[in-house]
Amino acid sequence: MSSEPRVAVVGGGIAGLVAAHTLVQAGARVTLVEADRRLGGKIRSERIATAVVDVGAEALLTRLPAAVELCRELGLGDDLVPPSQLTTSVWTRGRLREMPGNVLGGLPDGVAPLLRSGILSPLGIARASLDLALPARPLDADRAVGELIGRRLGRQVLDRLVDPLLGTIYGADCDELSVRATAPQLEALARDHRSLIRGLQAARPAAATGPLFLGLPGGLERIVARLCDRLQNAELRCGVAVTRLDRGRDGRYRLHGPGLEPLVADGVVIATPADQAGRILSAASPAAATLLRAIRYSSTVVVTLRYPAEALPQPLRGAGFLVPRSERRLLGACTWLSAKWPHLAASGETWLRCSIGRGNAIRALSLDNATLVRELSAELREAMGLRGEPAGAQVTRWEHALPHYEPGHIDRVDRIEDELSHLPGVALAGAAYRGIGVPQCIAQGRAAAEQTLADLETDVSRGAE
Repeated sequence: MSSEPRVAVVGGGIAGLVAAHTLVQAGARVTLVEADRRLGGKIRSERIATAVVDVGAEALLTRLPAAVELCRELGLGDDLVPPSQLTTSVWTRGRLREMPGNVLGGLPDGVAPLLRSGILSPLGIARASLDLALPARPLDADRAVGELIGRRLGRQVLDRLVDPLLGTIYGADCDELSVRATAPQLEALARDHRSLIRGLQAARPAAATGPLFLGLPGGLERIVARLCDRLQNAELRCGVAVTRLDRGRDGRYRLHGPGLEPLVADGVVIATPADQAGRILSAASPAAATLLRAIRYSSTVVVTLRYPAEALPQPLRGAGFLVPRSERRLLGACTWLSAKWPHLAASGETWLRCSIGRGNAIRALSLDNATLVRELSAELREAMGLRGEPAGAQVTRWEHALPHYEPGHIDRVDRIEDELSHLPGVALAGAAYRGIGVPQCIAQGRAAAEQTLADLETDVSRGAE
């Protein structure tokens, strides 16, 4: 590029930070604007008593390499650790029952594992077995996960296996989740095989060559700190909200907001939640803004509990458990942090991470911390046989945190990006679009920066003609 472009990055979560880092590396002059007083978004690590615990995202999925590659680039690669245990149980039919192995999106690759697990009733197993005999029904459009699974395998498989897993990850009921956006591998099985069970058996992956997840002792917020160190040449403005973007006759963009003098930039990466992006773009691209505001969000509450070692009646086997909605519990999932991560096991205490989402999050947000901890402790005593009360607790409320990937989500995102093609140099990144995990957000931040730079390079080339 013949001159240093000025690029504004709106949003200081992991996607925005990676976008800013990529732009700085490419020689752009970068101003990052974040409405909150802190950077990192949904990556947040807290010191609780003797340990640092992640209260937002807490693991990096390795089959998507962007996060591990970034950690290596930042000098954190050697610090990454695999979990000690990964087995997950389901709290159903009166006790914790271990989920079958070879699970894909909550589905086992056969009926026999379901028989052994005890998760389904005999009637539920008989209904699931019908998948082997039911005729194929082509997927002519994006469907809800609940519709696909319920039709092929019945409501018990959906309610006790698939929904607790995918619904917890995405913060929405499977009856409202897009197969294409949240479980594309299941869509492929339904398209290519008459039976989901047969398809799962045919698609059984080869033996894993490495861990599925990795964690970072000291918390994932170390990634945020390293990225901030790499942004010494960028201008960081925290506690400042952008509310509108205009494009001038000169082709440059002007960002407006309370306490923000109009910020002029050649390109803009918007890495905020979708509704905020829609508000920012309401003048520059009304059609894109309408589509963005249509993306709904839900809240979640994370409660980290610390128990003395003697509170456990027996050593924990596995990484935690999921709770089906049909059990009518406040708790949605519990991760056994000190069993899952070796650096937390070293403390000698029992660390638990309780997640409350979907409809229960609304109730949890209305409870004071003491009541919330008391109700969760009672459920943990019933599920795990824990003795006594927790020695400490940390409540983290994530309001308006998880975007809903409804049926048709990918098509909506495609239309948003098509509308934004009329604003060269403007790109979107973040959890609302093509993946909510940390690796996906990192990849989107990098791609948005590269797209902005490519657009600006094209404009420079045209101007030279």
